[in-house]
Amino acid sequence: METITVNAAEWNELVRKINLIAEFIGQLAGQLPADDNTWMDEAQVCGYLKVSTKTLQRLRNSGGLKFSTIAKKHHYKAGDIKALMERRAVKSGRERLEELRNSCRKRFGE
Repeated sequence: METITVNAAEWNELVRKINLIAEFIGQLAGQLPADDNTWMDEAQVCGYLKVSTKTLQRLRNSGGLKFSTIAKKHHYKAGDIKALMERRAVKSGRERLEELRNSCRKRFGE
């Protein structure tokens, strides 16, 4: 077994970076829906997909994204957002799709 020695300052910096990463992941997980049937509002979808409301409107108008209107506000199912990403109708990196899958797996304990 190999032993690696680091000084206290380097160790503290490493711990700080790990905590920042854990916080970032926690924030992402907090944005994700619990399951495919969870309803998301327009702001949540735009924030998650990192698109403008105009882009979301284009997707609605083209029929590329299912939605429901309640009290003049549009709502979307999380499963439809996932399907949209898989069809690549919205530019999304492979990593972003994997983040979504992994977060949903964590929430369901899979």
